[in-house]
Amino acid sequence: MTDHHEAGPDRADATGEAMGAYWDSKARENAMFFIHSCLDFNHPDEAEFWESGAEALDLSLAPFGVRISPDDRVLEIGCGIGRITKAIAARARSVVGLDVSPEMVARAERALGGVANARFVVGSGTDLAALDDDAFDACYSFIVFQHIPDPAITCRYVTDMGRVLRPGGWAVFQVSERPEQHQAAWYGEEARLPTRVRRALGRAPRGCLEPQWLGSAVRRADLVDAIEQGGLELVATSGDGTQFCMVHVRRPG
Repeated sequence: MTDHHEAGPDRADATGEAMGAYWDSKARENAMFFIHSCLDFNHPDEAEFWESGAEALDLSLAPFGVRISPDDRVLEIGCGIGRITKAIAARARSVVGLDVSPEMVARAERALGGVANARFVVGSGTDLAALDDDAFDACYSFIVFQHIPDPAITCRYVTDMGRVLRPGGWAVFQVSERPEQHQAAWYGEEARLPTRVRRALGRAPRGCLEPQWLGSAVRRADLVDAIEQGGLELVATSGDGTQFCMVHVRRPG
């Protein structure tokens, strides 16, 4: 096992707590923008936000020819306020949305309060310990792991998917394999302007220099190791070497 797959419990717990606090603050500031930052910060289009969830789900599953069926129990890791959860619920028997931020989860529960087959859980930010073994037919995550500051925690999530998936279950998730994307220099000088200045200029206060936004890339060797540690099989990948590397795995059985 490589060093990048090692995350001591104290370090992981501290990282999880910091992520929870960060995403709580972003939920209060502008949840829709920080989940789907293509939106206008000052005037986010709510209809566009919810429609983009189904689009993201379709585009991320398409390379692998997999689909969510009406009998599937699905876990979404990093659900935010339920943008993609809502789209999953329309296709699945049930969906559980997991998020490190209690504030995001509270907003998801309000937004999807009328969706009977969706429920939400606050997680530790470091693993899937809040969820039962063999509980899901499919796991899904998109634009989440790239924001985790420690790639060892991302690997821990991947390994734990093998526990919560039933035999024969599958997962599709996105990771970044582009390290330079996670450096503060990538965002240029504008990101360093004080928030009040960016607001005066009509530009979004993106909060992109904090570790919880910058996140990290995962080395392929560490990812493969995590998949194997979870008893999973790597089926296929798409977007190798980019920020948007999609990964398809399955649990044998």
